[in-house]
Amino acid sequence: MYSIGKFSNLCNVPVKTIRYYSDIGLLEPSFIDEVTGYRYYDYDKMKELNTIQVLKDCHFSLKEIEQVLKGKNDKQDLKLRLHKKVQELEHQQEIIAEQIQNIVQVKNSIKNAEIFNPKPTLSSCYIEKRPKIQVLSIREKINIIEMDRLVQKLFERIYAYQFEIEGKLTAIFHQQDKKQNVADVELLVPIKATQLAEYIKVIPEGRYACINIKGPYSELNFGYSRLQEWLTEQSLKTEGMFMEQYIKGLIPSEVVNSINIKPNIELHPNDFLTKVFVKIRN
Repeated sequence: MYSIGKFSNLCNVPVKTIRYYSDIGLLEPSFIDEVTGYRYYDYDKMKELNTIQVLKDCHFSLKEIEQVLKGKNDKQDLKLRLHKKVQELEHQQEIIAEQIQNIVQVKNSIKNAEIFNPKPTLSSCYIEKRPKIQVLSIREKINIIEMDRLVQKLFERIYAYQFEIEGKLTAIFHQQDKKQNVADVELLVPIKATQLAEYIKVIPEGRYACINIKGPYSELNFGYSRLQEWLTEQSLKTEGMFMEQYIKGLIPSEVVNSINIKPNIELHPNDFLTKVFVKIRN
């Protein structure tokens, strides 16, 4: 038998750790001198301690190791526990890989002097046949931060004319100066109207190239770029301006009182859904 000090040296495990294992009943000494209280360990305990260390390296908790040792003759139980531990570690590996990817993206954004933002989720580009749509329009050159005011002004016109809304708010950016944060913006809302009135125009029927973007409005440029690339890849020619339709976002899906419309601040910007589309030449 070996004294705890010699046993510690042979197993390359600190004496303090061996004593702790003994105190919690995980690794009992082979013999305890009743007079001195000294603990002694034999070769079998060396194998038992080695098993403990191996399982620790496999990320087993001491409680789990105790359960394995108590059922050491049950190979099927150990096999199941090892399989479960592999699944847990694989899940941790996926989390760590994602964290590493995020760190690399942050490093790149800092290196390029950019503010890091996750890219929006883009759908595949597709062609949609759209009917002729009658819309109420308002167009002004504004600072982008005044967009809410322009939306409010449009819905006040709808209320004044008592039009029935038949679709989602759409915008056309005729010109935009991002440095000055100024844009020539036209807002359009599909309406049901029997009489012709001022500000009413028609979005023509035809085939439209489209892409859906899930994410903040500030990231819509990714959708515009992808759609333009796809049009080039498909050798498609366009006519008219690109338009963006706000399917889910700050504008409520259903407007009960159009003169008192309020932004939907409950929805997270990452969940905004916008369609960008443009008419294709026949």
